[in-house]
Amino acid sequence: MANIETKQFSITQLLLNSTNPRFDPVQHQTETIEAMIEDQGDKLIVLAKHIVANGLNPTDLIMVQSIGKNQWVVREGNRRITALKILNQPDLIPDIYSKIKRDFQSLNTSVDKELFKNITCVVIDDEKIANEWIRLKHTGQNEGAGTVNWDTLQSSRFQAQVSGKPDAKTVFYEYLSSLAQIPQYIRDKFANIKKTNFDRLIGDPEVRSLLCIDYAKGEYSLINGVNKFLVEVLHDLAIVDISVGEIYSKDHRRKYIEELKARLFDKQEKSSQATKGSDDSSSNGDNTKKTKENASVQNDGASGNSQDSNKNNSNPNANGSATRSYPINRKSLIPAQHKLTIGHARIFKIFNELKRLDITSYPNSTASTFRVFMELSADYYIVHKNIPSVTVDSKLSQKIEAIANYFEVNAIMTKHELRTARQMSSSQTQNSSVKTFHSYVHNKDVTPIADDLKTAWDDLWTFIENIWR
Repeated sequence: MANIETKQFSITQLLLNSTNPRFDPVQHQTETIEAMIEDQGDKLIVLAKHIVANGLNPTDLIMVQSIGKNQWVVREGNRRITALKILNQPDLIPDIYSKIKRDFQSLNTSVDKELFKNITCVVIDDEKIANEWIRLKHTGQNEGAGTVNWDTLQSSRFQAQVSGKPDAKTVFYEYLSSLAQIPQYIRDKFANIKKTNFDRLIGDPEVRSLLCIDYAKGEYSLINGVNKFLVEVLHDLAIVDISVGEIYSKDHRRKYIEELKARLFDKQEKSSQATKGSDDSSSNGDNTKKTKENASVQNDGASGNSQDSNKNNSNPNANGSATRSYPINRKSLIPAQHKLTIGHARIFKIFNELKRLDITSYPNSTASTFRVFMELSADYYIVHKNIPSVTVDSKLSQKIEAIANYFEVNAIMTKHELRTARQMSSSQTQNSSVKTFHSYVHNKDVTPIADDLKTAWDDLWTFIENIWR
């Protein structure tokens, strides 16, 4: 291990690094100062004010390297040393930076001049060792070896500890995370919630009204316990990871609220229809009449001519049984109620894009992205489960067949339930077949149709859901 020591220097003994990665290399100290001012601007003023008030950070010493008799070049801490140099001599600031120069001239009158005489530095002359510590500081977390920054929630906790005043939203967040009425699978993922998104929603009176949250005397509390809207919002925050863009403004949040209401209404209708269908099938009444009623119920409560409804919503499998029905008049490929916990950043983004992309306006983009989603999902599952006889370089049809076989052998899905997935790998004409997906990408004369794509998604949903379960 090379010799590492701490020493004290005056500001005149320290030279700025003229090859600092923050800017293109220069030759002279005056050029280095000007380059740093150009790069940092008003940030240097903020830094200088903090130094004047608090001194230099004793937990993060300036790193220097000897370059000759009584001179050392700064390897780490060039911003701080630049601030000190121009605090000591504001005239070093070029006149073109008039505002910065005025501010530093003002600060110069109040700074403790002892600050320029005793600057504690760590001296590391070994280039390799110095570069390693510089790399670790400036290149992120490095899987934990570097500085792991606090998230917003952790920062809020620290501010509360320092101020002695707990953040009301943080207190409420932690209260919700402990409630047994919140489904366990959501509470298990509470750490995924972005505090800024949570605060933005909880801070909106209209959102609080829907979620039955009261805010009084600086505290948040639930009115009559946990309601279904709160559970759904927490699901979106913890599992779906909604983006800040979806809830950024008041109008965005109103749109989100309306979508939330529609989504839960749709779920309620589905549940009601399933219950009614079960009651009808078990009764001893007119079976013909019951069958017609159930067919009508399966069409998502759509009004109008029943033949039209059946045409739009019924998706029979090859064996003649109807699949689960979802709104065929939806605007995107993926119904709002379809949720997946996807543990891969890019695939998760593709899934969310498919939920937002207007399929009527962009059927070609949707079709291509749908195929990409299916293949990347298959690749992820094959690697994650170490499925034999197939790799990410295999054909898509082989991947789907291998996953289907794995599902059947491990009793994840039955042979009957896997019929659609196996048709995907074997059929030449199905909407969901691999050949059809390939045609969307490679055949200039095959045009995807929105309803066909939605039907394909609906048919494959159970298979897709089990890949990501």
